Amino acid sequence: MKKFLNKLPTILLYFLPAILFFSYHPVISLGSNNYMNFDLSLPEIWLVLFLFSLLPKAKSIIKFYGAKKLLISSIIPVYFSLSAIWSDNHIRAILTSGILWLLLFTVLGIIMLIKEKKNLRMELLKILLISAYFISAICILQCILDLFGVGREYTLLCKGCTYTAFGFPHPNGFAIEPQFMGNLLLVPTLLSFYLIYKHAYKSQKQKIILSLLTVFLTTTLFLTLSRGAIYAFVIGLATLFIVCSIKHYSLIKAKLKQAVFSVVIVLVALSLSLVSEGIFAQVSPTNDTFYSGVTKAIHQLSLGKLDFRPAEIIELTENTTSSEAAAEAKDADSETSTFSGYVPESTNIRLGFNSLAIDTWRSNPRYLLIGTGLGSAGIAMNKTYPESTGAKEIVQNEYLSLLLEVGVIGVTIIILIAIYAVRKTPKNPLLIATVVSFAFSLLFFSGLPNALHIYILPVLFITGAKDNLFIKDKVKCHCHQRH
Repeated sequence: MKKFLNKLPTILLYFLPAILFFSYHPVISLGSNNYMNFDLSLPEIWLVLFLFSLLPKAKSIIKFYGAKKLLISSIIPVYFSLSAIWSDNHIRAILTSGILWLLLFTVLGIIMLIKEKKNLRMELLKILLISAYFISAICILQCILDLFGVGREYTLLCKGCTYTAFGFPHPNGFAIEPQFMGNLLLVPTLLSFYLIYKHAYKSQKQKIILSLLTVFLTTTLFLTLSRGAIYAFVIGLATLFIVCSIKHYSLIKAKLKQAVFSVVIVLVALSLSLVSEGIFAQVSPTNDTFYSGVTKAIHQLSLGKLDFRPAEIIELTENTTSSEAAAEAKDADSETSTFSGYVPESTNIRLGFNSLAIDTWRSNPRYLLIGTGLGSAGIAMNKTYPESTGAKEIVQNEYLSLLLEVGVIGVTIIILIAIYAVRKTPKNPLLIATVVSFAFSLLFFSGLPNALHIYILPVLFITGAKDNLFIKDKVKCHCHQRH
């Protein structure tokens, strides 16, 4: 029994990459109040189980990190927990701070376990990739089932994800919305491109398989139609290439071919996604065509800047403010899809919440200094501007949400801890690209429950001086043989 308990954290860790993809489905609903819904997801259950599995290793964790590092790492969750005292949403503050503590223990536990078990990082990344392939296949299946009229209770598509919105479905996998599904694919997709860029294959056959799988992941990411996730991917990929070039400046010419090949993969994936959306639109029960489907997708992704839509589509007016609300109100058997292209109202609503958050933060000296308290952004905005927003609304920007909830003091603490972490953490291209990509994506949403992967997955790329990322070790040997 003691031997099993000692191995339990590692056993649970093997399930983590797959479980993260089930960020909303299945979900255990525990009710709601005037300010929030009480839901329990698989990743949250996993965090609790992992914490209990680490308890027998408490002494080892303390010895591994030392009192100073543990003290510094706990400053943010301590302050956030204290903010529950002055929060207008005590229950949400307590629950959110609890998740923060769970994330801290999870990160500390993962780093220690990876150091203890030599091949654990490689095994976890393989599981992550395999899970991403499986979930991507599910996403394609969701779209196909939706076109055949299968109900949302079976496909698990969100209300604004069905073909009734744009004439073609866009998948959300087991996440609550497409933007979170796309966000979940960022790390495995960037990892796949890194494998290609670094020659992490032993034969031409492996290169072809890896390239096809990379196209598959990237295509699925584009199919989510999430601008936040797609833009974050582009920025992350550009960062990955730039950092790799800086770290291996002498091999820039040799690596240029891989960089160009990666760009070709992105263009192929984008083309496949647009063609798929065109086909979905053509076969859907709406009166959309292949051309209207493709041009709608381009119009939406480009924020309305690229407009190749047919004249009859352009003439349509859109009176709803969100795809979710529109799809809910729209008759599923209607011949006309809800949206004729880019929905500016969705962007305007997000920007409106951002402005409300800033105005609310500036409206009270206490808010400026220590914030409204964790989890109370919606309530504070509703109290300050009751005619503009409801108490359940959230700020669709993690940075502004934090500024409002924890104030200047809280944000300053976060920045100082981040600077300390950057200075103490050994760098590698994947870690930098992942952090940059996730950091950008946080401009488009806020909250913890549906985005736990953002704070966990980058840990897999933290390496020590004598603990190089497994891909890098293979690359060195391979490049030595080639050059």
